[in-house]
Amino acid sequence: MQYSIDNKNNMSVTNVLKPELIWVEGRCYRVLGNTKRSDSCNISPYIEDNYQLDFEDCEEECTADIEIVPYRATQFKHTFHVPKSFFPFIVGSKHAVQKRLETETKTLIQIPKLGQDGDLVITGADCKGIIKARHRINLLMEATRKKLDFTHFLSIPLNKPEIMEEFNLFMKTVLNNSEKTSRGVDETIFQTPSKLHLTIGVLTLLDDTERNEAIEALNYCQEYIIKPMIQKYGRIPIQLQGIDIMNDDPTKTRVLYAKIIDKSGALQKLVDEISNYYASIGQLYKKTDKVKLHVTLMNTKFKLHDKIKYNKETFDASEIMKAYENRGFGETVLTDIHLSQRHTIDSNGYYQSTAKINI
Repeated sequence: MQYSIDNKNNMSVTNVLKPELIWVEGRCYRVLGNTKRSDSCNISPYIEDNYQLDFEDCEEECTADIEIVPYRATQFKHTFHVPKSFFPFIVGSKHAVQKRLETETKTLIQIPKLGQDGDLVITGADCKGIIKARHRINLLMEATRKKLDFTHFLSIPLNKPEIMEEFNLFMKTVLNNSEKTSRGVDETIFQTPSKLHLTIGVLTLLDDTERNEAIEALNYCQEYIIKPMIQKYGRIPIQLQGIDIMNDDPTKTRVLYAKIIDKSGALQKLVDEISNYYASIGQLYKKTDKVKLHVTLMNTKFKLHDKIKYNKETFDASEIMKAYENRGFGETVLTDIHLSQRHTIDSNGYYQSTAKINI
């Protein structure tokens, strides 16, 4: 058994038979306790959550690609950037996490004051201890990032006139035919036509440094993934045909989507490689090996911002599935990829873009 500290600072026994695993810099670590995503990025200052990271069996090596420089007469120093959103988690309640890290790695960790930006500085007499502290902070940040709300997503806009026209017709006929037969179906759960898109992956970008890294990654993908793919396959078609739901029971549906037909497999290969690249630089957390090719048409989340209510809200998609199972929503070709900002709207009705590339 592994002991962890709960919110009341009482010792409780945590089952570790099936802990969550995360990968950081090629290493696999266990995360104990509650790692559910928080409802917002507004985190109370310096409060330790009811989970702890299991650092056992984590033998860091001195081959890490980090810069360590001499410091004073007999010490060494390592400086690196950390978004200030992570500071409360690295410090912990009453500096408990910071003190534990310093004690176990025999280092001193300097963290900017609450609300201030700045780099973290690790100093110590032994390079091994500095590297160990850096790895553990990376692990803590990775586990914490999964608790924060997503801020951006990589998207392929599908708000083409012909697709929006087909979607509007679908929405109109569903609403006209489902007043008595489909529980929970109303216009508020339909996607905004101008925001129809395919999601490649979601990201949590917490400051300008991380946003700039995401932009650089998109430019890298254009040069080394997308251009070679276009040269091999030509223009990549995107065909929307048929509908499906995210769960097994159509009477309790939260998300209904249009399926994407990818006969050549080029689209799947392209989005998977982009997703893999963002995951390799630590900006995207992948739950599955492949990106699910779909375009959300209906989602109960569109009308409810309260996540607790959203988890309970469903609609009956049984009749919709029967009537529109193989319905077409048009087709287009891949023309651009965006780094889109959540909960925004641009002048054209789509999401505002932090960056975008034309293909």
